[in-house]
Amino acid sequence: MSIKYPVRSGLILAAALLGAGELVARFVLGLGSPPLTQAHPQIEYLFQPNQDVQRFGNRVLIHNYGMRSENFPIAKPSGEFRVMVFGDSVLNGGNLTDHAKLATTLLASRLATAKGVPVVVGNISAGSWGPGNWLAYAREYGFFDADIVMLLISSHDVGDNPTFAPLNPNTHPQVRPLSALVEGVTRYLPKYLPEWIKADTGDPTVAPAVAADDQVIAQGTEDLRAFFSLARSQVPRVLVSQFPDRGELRASGPQPGYDLIRSIALQSGAEVFSLFPAMKAALDRGLNPYRDNIHVNAQGQAILADAFYDALMEPELALDATNKPHLLRAGNGQFVPGTAR
Repeated sequence: MSIKYPVRSGLILAAALLGAGELVARFVLGLGSPPLTQAHPQIEYLFQPNQDVQRFGNRVLIHNYGMRSENFPIAKPSGEFRVMVFGDSVLNGGNLTDHAKLATTLLASRLATAKGVPVVVGNISAGSWGPGNWLAYAREYGFFDADIVMLLISSHDVGDNPTFAPLNPNTHPQVRPLSALVEGVTRYLPKYLPEWIKADTGDPTVAPAVAADDQVIAQGTEDLRAFFSLARSQVPRVLVSQFPDRGELRASGPQPGYDLIRSIALQSGAEVFSLFPAMKAALDRGLNPYRDNIHVNAQGQAILADAFYDALMEPELALDATNKPHLLRAGNGQFVPGTAR
């Protein structure tokens, strides 16, 4: 009896299963088209330019200068209003946030309606960026004729310095995967394997965590001062938005970096406003704007957009849910977090 027919049938079945797996991985799971990253000798890394991909059902749009925004010319046209917002993964939103639901996208729409002029809001961010990354990006590309520069920063960011370690292809892919199914098997399946299987599969390209010692903090504060100095020399108005993780909204309160960042910003002539009241008010109302300890979901992005808008349009009237201003004018004319006077 010939066995060629069972073999042929088996091959056909295997091909059909692979094809079905590819379709499921691509169109159901949203794999196969990760936003791509590139290493940079000064910035450390940033998104590759000119990307428009669908990821987990969300549109991820990357500007021709690596920001998560629609393309716009370097030179600002007459009559246009521009805001450049710098940040890290909180601002960026990641693959789980659609372009339309980003705080920067929402802010641009609200500002355009309020001002009646064309508005551009740039989202200059990437995961784990810190002062050194923001400074290097600004030195490389400038501020795009911005009317306002805003920095979204968390307390721990003051010690988040570039390491220039080789990029991990699982977290910062630089080339398209061979297929959606291959990406699912190689990038995501290992996360769900038993620990004893994963024990010897550590990635040597992942840099070890760096303790926030005095030297690390010193470098971060130096870069932060330089960033503010550069922005203040080129942009009419610079704002700093301090963002809390969940732990800071509990009994622990702000981390030590909070006061340090505020002090540096105010000394540099920037305006400072706190997102602590807005995020706490959301939690107190039973909302859940966080995905984890620090990253926000679409609800959290909307809260950011509202706070950004209030700070830009009515800084002295920006109110939290208790109707108390969280932006107060200090004696030097700047704004600091506080309560009603």
